[in-house]
Amino acid sequence: MFNILPFVLIVLSLVIIVFVIVRKYPQLLLLDVDTLPEMKTARSKNKLIMRKSEQREKQYYANFKNKLTPFVKLLKKIQLAFRILVGKIERKVGENNKIVNGSSITREKIKEKVIASKDLVKDAQNDLQQEDYPTAEKKFLASLKYDPKNKEAYRGLATVYYAQNQIEEAKETYNFLLQLDPDDEDANVKLGEICEEEGNKEKAVEYYQQAVLTNPNNPERFLKIYDLLFYLKHYETAMEAIQQALDIEPQNPRYVDNFIETSIILKRKDLAEEGYKQLRMINPDNQKLEVFRQRIDEIKE
Repeated sequence: MFNILPFVLIVLSLVIIVFVIVRKYPQLLLLDVDTLPEMKTARSKNKLIMRKSEQREKQYYANFKNKLTPFVKLLKKIQLAFRILVGKIERKVGENNKIVNGSSITREKIKEKVIASKDLVKDAQNDLQQEDYPTAEKKFLASLKYDPKNKEAYRGLATVYYAQNQIEEAKETYNFLLQLDPDDEDANVKLGEICEEEGNKEKAVEYYQQAVLTNPNNPERFLKIYDLLFYLKHYETAMEAIQQALDIEPQNPRYVDNFIETSIILKRKDLAEEGYKQLRMINPDNQKLEVFRQRIDEIKE
């Protein structure tokens, strides 16, 4: 009897504990842990940390965006270079593959690609005449993938960009054409014209000079150089340019007129007299003869 008493007491204790838990269980379920002071403090800290993290993230993004702006502008500038180099890069990859594979492109295949490139250029030129610039651009670029050294494709592409007022792209393309052929007269002339339009007359002179080195028999090129140098007040060099034009067309009254004008400015009475005699012989009725005569007589030797 006394031996089982402790066991009975233990059982009764367990029953009481279970009874208390069962009665309090619904209240435990309804307990809002978030309302505890400790939890409130923890949550406040988390919110503060999150808010600071978001602020840092926004600030980082803003700084990154500001730093990225110059690179975006640079990307636009090199867009054309990327387009042009695509064909060249692909060709290099192809050459590397040839070395690895131990095979080579036959002359026949090269010939086929060159022909395909020329055909695309012809089609693109027709589109260019119709002022369908987007189509023309695509075809010129496609032709360069077949033949990366097709000068007419670059020339046409530059014309497309210029026609769409994409001046920087046009300049880049003409300069790339000059890398293929530094003596390309048309590219030098076009770049000279663009520089003139931009007001960079000194640079324009450089391009026109390169053009006359390629074709020294065009007097109008020398006249253009003369006009620019005269505007820049480089009269000595301008005189050389107009003399070159006169060497090609000595009977051109406009060239003689410019020759006399520059001689008077330089106070070269001997040259002015020579030009005056020539102009009077070419066109005795020229209305400027009388004015020139007076100005020449006023030159003090």
